[in-house]
Amino acid sequence: MLNNLHLPVQVVVSDCQGEPVEHARVTMESAGGAGGKHHGVEFQPHQRCHMAFDIDPGPYLLRAEASGYVGDERLVRVQQTGLWTALVLGPPGLPFFYRGKVKIPFRPHPDLLAVALASSGGKRAERRIFAIARQRKLTPVVVGERVSRQRVFVFRFALDTAKTARERTQHELTEVRGVNAVGPLIRFDRDSASLLTDELVVKFNDQVSLASVIEIADRFGMEKLRDLPQAGNAFLFRIPGLVTYEALDVAAKFVATGFVEYAEPNLISIVAHDAVPSTVGASIHPQDFLFPMQWHLPLINCPQAWRALHDYISPDCAMGSPDINIAVVDWGIDVGNPEFAGSVSDGRPKVCQVFDFQNMVPNNDERARGHGTCCAGVATALPNNEGVCGAAGNSRLMAIRRPDGDMGKETAYSDMYLWIGGFDPKSSIDRFPLPINRGADVISNSFGYSAGLPISGLMKDTFDFLTTQGRNGRGILLFFSVGNDTPPKDFTLERPWAAYDHTFAVAASSLANDGISEIRAKDSNFGGTSARIDFCAPSANWRGAPYDPPKSYAIVTAADRTFPDDDPNLRPNAPSRCTAQTTTTGPSATGATNLAVVDTAGFVVDQFLVVGMPGNTGAEFGQITGIPDGTRLEVKSLNEPHPSGTFVSAGPSYSLHTFSGTSCATALAAGVGALVLSANPELTWREVRDILRETAVPIDVTNTDPIGIWRDVNGVASDVDGYAGPHYSRWYGFGRINAEAAVQKAIGRRGATSSATT
Repeated sequence: MLNNLHLPVQVVVSDCQGEPVEHARVTMESAGGAGGKHHGVEFQPHQRCHMAFDIDPGPYLLRAEASGYVGDERLVRVQQTGLWTALVLGPPGLPFFYRGKVKIPFRPHPDLLAVALASSGGKRAERRIFAIARQRKLTPVVVGERVSRQRVFVFRFALDTAKTARERTQHELTEVRGVNAVGPLIRFDRDSASLLTDELVVKFNDQVSLASVIEIADRFGMEKLRDLPQAGNAFLFRIPGLVTYEALDVAAKFVATGFVEYAEPNLISIVAHDAVPSTVGASIHPQDFLFPMQWHLPLINCPQAWRALHDYISPDCAMGSPDINIAVVDWGIDVGNPEFAGSVSDGRPKVCQVFDFQNMVPNNDERARGHGTCCAGVATALPNNEGVCGAAGNSRLMAIRRPDGDMGKETAYSDMYLWIGGFDPKSSIDRFPLPINRGADVISNSFGYSAGLPISGLMKDTFDFLTTQGRNGRGILLFFSVGNDTPPKDFTLERPWAAYDHTFAVAASSLANDGISEIRAKDSNFGGTSARIDFCAPSANWRGAPYDPPKSYAIVTAADRTFPDDDPNLRPNAPSRCTAQTTTTGPSATGATNLAVVDTAGFVVDQFLVVGMPGNTGAEFGQITGIPDGTRLEVKSLNEPHPSGTFVSAGPSYSLHTFSGTSCATALAAGVGALVLSANPELTWREVRDILRETAVPIDVTNTDPIGIWRDVNGVASDVDGYAGPHYSRWYGFGRINAEAAVQKAIGRRGATSSATT
């Protein structure tokens, strides 16, 4: 287990913009009656939060005060494992809402109105929305691609618009067929938005009966829509009438009754993507055409991990057990790609479940971008067929398109995750799928939700449920990316689901230009407190980079064959198998656009090719632009020089050589998590987390960056006397994942007693 000598109390005190309030005075008073102890919790600059190390387990009243802000307080409980919590302070006069028990002041936007278009709403609905806006003199607000892609529109009222006119306009927009929600914004910038709906999630204290719930709801004029069993004594209510900021007053009144644990709005938030004689110690090398260019797999010792599974578990589990299910939650996956279209070692289909929670259909036909296919390829592309292989290529795939835009309420996400886990959320959503017999063991999530806000009570309870009840009480492994920003940010509030204690937060590492040194991927976000990032995994050394060692590194993976939009970084751009081959008859220089070859038979214009043997130094990807005769290939400008006699190959393309970001790193870590469960399916989620942390490799240990610097188990930085060795870095967590060491440790624990823990 990890060193538990210093289990801190960590309190993130931030303002409405998510910036730390360094001068806040934070205190804790024991709530056990007379003679309670008082503790100061001091700001730690290197951790960017308030911390204390000497507070005993038990209940406390936590307070935070700061000049220029309205203070806040609430009851918390310090566990044996310490405490991590957040407080958000705002200047006087701001309204607030709740995320779980966290009170969030915010700056309202009374002049703005957001419209979320339903998935069924087409161009006709969009035209009608803008026609009403013109008639009512609303000004469209320019939003970023991330917001517009999810079909959320924002309009500004003229300053002199009367309240009655605003209400009439909102009512008109609500009545447009194809519009799902119309309401005010509680958070908005160019690339993110969270808008209120007419729904409220309320979790009552356990002793409150159903009859009392109904009586309290009637008192507030609320309509009970459904139970939320994943959260305990929790329910979804609807507030009648138009959606206004007054809905937050209703939530506050619920909390004031003392009968509820939390009452929070069911927001629609914009989702942020990112874009492993004994032969153990030897390795297994798949025969996939591009495997020699998948540098990330040998780097984390995946071939050795596969060999350990082959020798100690079963040859049929060498590259992951077919009894382990990996759910990739994203914008949809091209399950017809040959990387997913075959069977695993026991003869069952590679893909075990497919569902689209945006359009509520049992397929992924209406995909958005190619991102999900790339992630699925990194985690679990089939081995020994063609193209590439994933970290856990013999484990089965659940292809899930997540909800977004109008469908992206948190209740919809909670329902989706419960279904993926094999549970029945009793959803009221039309065409919600029937429960499945076998849920996911691992869920990979390369996106962020509700950026800038703490995690909601509903999603806390959902993740607690999955890690308590999933996998027959052992807990589902929940991997989340920490995101990519330029410059990188503290991800704690940018990616609150990743920052939660029951999920695994994954950052991205890469290789430096020497092809050996491991470094931080340029855009990978960093942690804000001592244990927010769990570990990192390899990815590109800059976002959108091609595979062009040693200048740049990216991951070679599966790609969407029927790409729905124009993002060039996700289109297929690499041959997945060799159907035509030749050799060059003369040297070519860097920047050359012609290759003199023995023969052009089998090559066609626009084909993608590999110049050089896959995996050899200097081998690179390219594309044919012309074939003037039988001995010349015109190509896009080459990145490297190549000698005479260089091998050239081409073929059909459903692979990609430009995948990057923490999205990629998260999918890779999820695949390694599946290998660990393949080695020992009796492990609890906490035991898997500890194994992955304990076996992670400290990298870049000589860096002295104030954020990325390594610290020992006592928090002492590497540039300070008394430093005892690398333990944790805010860039890398506990280090870069090591598939072989993790699998070996899991094998070593087979037969040991495991107990499900929360």
